Amino acid sequence: MATSTSVPRRSDLLDQLSRANRFAWIVLMLEVMGLAIACSFIDWKWIEREPIVTAVAIGVMVCPFVFAILKSVITKKVRIQDLRESTKFGQYDKYRLEALYRDTLEKLGLPDDALPVYIVGSRSINAMAMHWGLGHVFKSLNGIYLNRQSLHKLEPAEIQDIMGHELGHYYKHYLVIDRFRIVTLLLGSTIGVLAAQRVGFDGMFGYLALAGVPAFFWMLSSLPHARNSQTIEYLCDDLGAQVGGVITSIHGLLKIGLDAEVECVVLQQAILSKVAGNFSPSELIDAVALSIPYGHATRAEIEEKVNRELRARAANQTASVGGFLNYIWNSDSDADAAEELKKEAKKIQKLQAEPRLDWEAILANPNRIEIDVERMEELIGLIESRPIEKLFRIPESPDDAHPPLRSRILYLWHNRNEIPGSGSKRMR
Repeated sequence: MATSTSVPRRSDLLDQLSRANRFAWIVLMLEVMGLAIACSFIDWKWIEREPIVTAVAIGVMVCPFVFAILKSVITKKVRIQDLRESTKFGQYDKYRLEALYRDTLEKLGLPDDALPVYIVGSRSINAMAMHWGLGHVFKSLNGIYLNRQSLHKLEPAEIQDIMGHELGHYYKHYLVIDRFRIVTLLLGSTIGVLAAQRVGFDGMFGYLALAGVPAFFWMLSSLPHARNSQTIEYLCDDLGAQVGGVITSIHGLLKIGLDAEVECVVLQQAILSKVAGNFSPSELIDAVALSIPYGHATRAEIEEKVNRELRARAANQTASVGGFLNYIWNSDSDADAAEELKKEAKKIQKLQAEPRLDWEAILANPNRIEIDVERMEELIGLIESRPIEKLFRIPESPDDAHPPLRSRILYLWHNRNEIPGSGSKRMR
């Protein structure tokens, strides 16, 4: 599965995803058969007599999914085509973003089928692809989401790289079963209704069945993704690299790591600050997120802005009936969340004491991530020769949905000759 440096091989990842999707087709067929069998056992006249119980049984399965969709729908966002003529994010206006997107589709040989590309106001370098698996009827809910901060901190080739990565999630590297999520919803809802008919809600067992059926189906449907998520992420990095080359992709990953490193330290200091107790965990995180400026700023500048915002918010807090009621209803859950936040802050604090690779020393300009082939070879050698030292002081785990940034960089470099359009000739 891996080379001597524990880096996955491209061919192995493609084979793994292909096997996973062959199995996914079998699971999908079993779900369709299960749906047909469950429907044959349902008492349809009972549904007419008990519409409220039926709605509750279906709602327990469907509501978490619907709430996730609603959250996406109400998230403040704007399509790049709908940006005002005067709007600019760093060096980008609507026309340049549209041109970059069309060029990315062309280079990757992907169809231009009017997939929405949105800008969202997040202050971290990132992006996201959304496909709800509800068929063509709800196609308008799908899309690519670019964080605004990415547009302030990434160069055009790096923007195309991140677009290519997200297009990989949408068009190329995904699990088939995720594209038919509506079947899972229908099956879980049908089994829930069947359980309500057979068991009823008169006793504890009935309520356990009502809660257990959707929990089981959502757990079952998430297993293939948990097993293959890192494979998909590597392959989407791979597709992004096919737009502008491996070195461009690595530049972007390094910038993501630096950005996340500063965010972690700022959040950790805010959580452990004297004024943190004045806020609920969600308020504290929101205050920190909204205080981080768009564009380039030093760590000291960001820390000062966040601390100033927290002090101002704490000074302006006043007692209210709403606040009192919120305290009564949510004090226990907020206390638990605050305790978890403190644990995370201490983990980040502990990370600061661990050895970190001084990879910035190889940069020609310490204020700009721009690495040629020769220096990139030096960077890769440095990363591989010091596996104990952190590339970035950020929480990462081998079990995360995304592979560690170190692994993603090494994957791209060691597979560069197999990634179409990203071989050694292109990098010279």
